[in-house]
Amino acid sequence: MELGRRDFLKAAGITGAATLMPRWVSLAASRPHRVARAVDLTTMGQTIVKGGKLSEGSKGAYFRLAWGAGEKHIRRTELASPRPGSQRNPRGRDSLLNIGHFTDIHIIDGQSPARVEFLDRYADPGQGCQSIPFSSAFRPQEMLTLHTLEAMIRRLREISVSPLTGAPIQSVVCTGDNIDNEQLNELRWFIDLMDGHKRVSANSGGDVYEGVQSKQWADPEYWHPDAGIADKYKQQWGFPEYPGLLEDVLVPFSGTGVGVPWYQTFGNHDGLMQGNVARNPVFDAIAVGASKPSGLPAGINPCDSFATFNDNPAAILGAPTHLVTADTKRKIVSRAEYIEEMFDTTGAPHGHGFTDRNKQDGTAYWHTDDHPGFRFIGLDTVNPGGYADGSIGAKQLAWLEQRLIEVSSRYTDADGEVVTSNAQDRLVILFSHHGLRSLNNPIQAPDPLESGSNDLPRKMADEVEAVVQRFPNVIAWVNGHTHENKVEPRPGPNGGFWDIGTAAHVDWSCQSRLVEVVDNKDGTLSIFCTMFDHAAPAVPGAEPDDVLRLASISRELAANDFQAGFNSAGRGEADDRNVELLIEAPFDTKHIRRPKQQRQAASV
Repeated sequence: MELGRRDFLKAAGITGAATLMPRWVSLAASRPHRVARAVDLTTMGQTIVKGGKLSEGSKGAYFRLAWGAGEKHIRRTELASPRPGSQRNPRGRDSLLNIGHFTDIHIIDGQSPARVEFLDRYADPGQGCQSIPFSSAFRPQEMLTLHTLEAMIRRLREISVSPLTGAPIQSVVCTGDNIDNEQLNELRWFIDLMDGHKRVSANSGGDVYEGVQSKQWADPEYWHPDAGIADKYKQQWGFPEYPGLLEDVLVPFSGTGVGVPWYQTFGNHDGLMQGNVARNPVFDAIAVGASKPSGLPAGINPCDSFATFNDNPAAILGAPTHLVTADTKRKIVSRAEYIEEMFDTTGAPHGHGFTDRNKQDGTAYWHTDDHPGFRFIGLDTVNPGGYADGSIGAKQLAWLEQRLIEVSSRYTDADGEVVTSNAQDRLVILFSHHGLRSLNNPIQAPDPLESGSNDLPRKMADEVEAVVQRFPNVIAWVNGHTHENKVEPRPGPNGGFWDIGTAAHVDWSCQSRLVEVVDNKDGTLSIFCTMFDHAAPAVPGAEPDDVLRLASISRELAANDFQAGFNSAGRGEADDRNVELLIEAPFDTKHIRRPKQQRQAASV
């Protein structure tokens, strides 16, 4: 079923007395202006698309962005068939859960000596090294990631309610790569922006910008927003100049905060240097030091550079360097330190999802029953042996099985036998950085510096999915990592679940997603997924709010990045974006009800 705003409001407006209406219709009808506003603020109302050409380079053109038509929800029925009459009569539905999904935010310290931007050039078209892990070692927009997250938070607060049912947004889950390079200052920026009401700045080191985009660096392989440097981005791809940008991005601003409880899962960039390499004493010292590598050491094959640095970190010490200002806040954090830092939060009731048990044993997987009728399970899919893709340790997989048993009155055991119990059923949503598409990292090497992360042997997608498919109460697995909108059915003997991957903040299409679970009152559930763009305008202008101007520039740069822009899979297909995902209800869900305060008002 496709239900646009006008159709919805018409349906809500012609109903009878509110006391006789189903709760979701009553809720929406009681706040039609807020629902209409929510529609306009999501991609139901309008989308951001490629606009007119701004300039031309020798290899390609640079385009502005523009507002395009909105997108209705596409009903997908691979896991359940609509009941007779359901398309004609949406009344009677009951909103059970409404959350925001952020992923691959990549808060970046763009001046850090521990970054390896110089490797990015070898992944350009025609260089023959497109498969190296550091193909996104440099992005022209990487100094703007704080502003992008802030703009996304502001848009979430403006939306505040479901554009379909009017149900308030209850919480936000960030599924990993919250930061980019395992650094303490990046982690604090992420936490403080999610919490809000704190001053943050994208600066580190000295009082002025000292990274690879500065005039002093003058390397034509990087985009330089100031005039006077004929870099390849301008000459080959038509990138514009934005004079003063590197000064503007360092200006502190106050974060708004998501205003609802938030949770997160551990991603490869949260737990590995540049998302690929386990921390080590050499890289630790470089991160807080004053020498920033600017190129490869002599004699190293660029296409094999990752393996070289992974096997012999000291090899980087032979690289040419630039002098920068040292900063102890760039410290590389261990998994245990990452977890500990998360407890320094003012979120409501708190951010992150970690428990005291996580602090004690150094594990980064968790579960919560904070949402009535639901169990959220956050998985740690980072392989301690390195490399970007993920896996799950044997101990964690056994833990996952027990958490699923606790909330399943009926499931099948490992031998395929049906098991019943007196457990109180809950709908289960799994959250992780890597989804099944990227749980393919077979490395069995332990992390020598952190025993708490060494859950061996590692389990791949097929073994993990085999466990999950035994439990019909699992209705969705929400994830990121691939930087694209991708929604897939995962059918199984007990009904299966929906695999929901969302695009990255840092790369095009720079979007987030609302995920709402609705009881259709006919033995099926609908999971509505609704994309939304952040609050910055489509075209950068002279906005009085500099944060939104910078976020707008960031999105435009991301769209035009010739490695990961318009031509990437980030935006996904139409049926990966605004969708209604039907699934059989695994049990009678009539006992699931939102707390009264969540039904009455959204956080604004």
